[in-house]
Amino acid sequence: MSLPVTHSDLQERCLRLARLLADQMADHQGEDGNFVQHSFYAKAYALALWQNLGDARHHPKSISAINDLKNEKQDHLYHREFIEYALERCPDINVETRNAILRNAPYQTPNVANWRILTMCIRQSGSWSDKLRAKLDWLYIRTRFWRAPAFVDRPGCFSAQYHAFCAALLTDSPIQAQSKIAANATDLIARLCRTTGIPNLVGRGSGQSFGAITALYALLRHGYRVEAEAILFRLEQTLLLTETLPLNLLALNPLPDVPGPDNSQTPGWYSYNRHYDYLAFTGFWLLRAAVNNVPESAPTNLATARPDFLLIKDTRHYHARMCVRGKTSYDVTPSPVLITNGHVFIPPTGGEEDFPSLYSPASQPLPAFAGHEAFGAFTSGTANDTTVNIAFRLAGFRGRRSITFHESEIVIRDQVRADNSSGLHLFRLLVPAGFAFERPDKTRIDVPELNLHLIADHPLQIADDGLFAVTGPVKTIFVPNQSTATLRIVWNPS
Repeated sequence: MSLPVTHSDLQERCLRLARLLADQMADHQGEDGNFVQHSFYAKAYALALWQNLGDARHHPKSISAINDLKNEKQDHLYHREFIEYALERCPDINVETRNAILRNAPYQTPNVANWRILTMCIRQSGSWSDKLRAKLDWLYIRTRFWRAPAFVDRPGCFSAQYHAFCAALLTDSPIQAQSKIAANATDLIARLCRTTGIPNLVGRGSGQSFGAITALYALLRHGYRVEAEAILFRLEQTLLLTETLPLNLLALNPLPDVPGPDNSQTPGWYSYNRHYDYLAFTGFWLLRAAVNNVPESAPTNLATARPDFLLIKDTRHYHARMCVRGKTSYDVTPSPVLITNGHVFIPPTGGEEDFPSLYSPASQPLPAFAGHEAFGAFTSGTANDTTVNIAFRLAGFRGRRSITFHESEIVIRDQVRADNSSGLHLFRLLVPAGFAFERPDKTRIDVPELNLHLIADHPLQIADDGLFAVTGPVKTIFVPNQSTATLRIVWNPS
């Protein structure tokens, strides 16, 4: 990167972006204090952003937001924890106003790490009984969600996005045990996003701005300036390209008039995420990054353990990320999320729990029987520094996939124990549709833009099935009518 990476320069850049997003929120706020598109916590974070900036231009907007917050319906979707966390960081909100906004809304306390940590952080600044509850919360969080050096999003499920949020929340904790864990968690963030500027490529919420900004905050606060700058640079470039920050930074298309999971023009969008929630949330954390003190250098005495369910592989040719543990299809990555030459070549699929998404089994990168609506389903996986082994089921049959990572080559081997391989599609790698592909012969596909070559031991095919990944429309690359095949992704073909 050519831009400065001293901590003061990074903070100045964060402040500049925070001001831009504060102005955007002000411009798009409705007369009633809300935003055009329904939001869960946009008003609260916009309010915290405006008040901490102290710009008199935003004062009327703040008043409107407060009035609307007081009248907001507190139903079963009311994000009490998120709203209260923001209100506690509003310098001009008094106790009476805060209580009038929150009223008697209960905490949701779903069984996910980030919500639990939010609740704990709020209680730690409350009454003596709240502080006691916070200690019990911490014991529960340590036991249920912390698997050093990773926070699991839900028991047995890892999300790089929500791992980053957990680390950001604990980074400022005055409790030494919590700040120490935050440091270890931030070291994993640094390894996940090193040089790519994308910290959340695996697990729920892949590519979203929510994970990018909380990762940036944790990295900057712990002195990882190079990694923080890579994320910040990507945010700045996205703002230049789109004049805003899309909900998902890997899908830069403007939002359609009717966004949502039923609209294929909003890849990366899930039914309960909202553009203005994320915009205000990002501005809030950018401002916090801009005004909080940061160390001169990153810590050097952290453990370098890698969770046994994660693969992190970086070479001069590519960056690969995989997660082989989870309970749903969007928890795991059955093919490597692959970045090469600055582009995402094999994208994450993503998804959200309990809500419809764009990503059905049809768009999972596992073998399938074409025309039979039978798709491979991940059952288990193991990972080490160079190899991933995956087991899956397909229409009553069992299959295995092995992926081996070398310096300039990735080798994927698929095998399905099927009596008849007619109609079977192996690999089914999802690749962005915008790349130009060349076909030197039946068993090879070249991607000149990436200096990348796919070479198989059987004829390869490319199909446009109308599928979507987080990056947008994708094509599938597969080997048809074989029960066993090997595919090499090569950067220096022999």
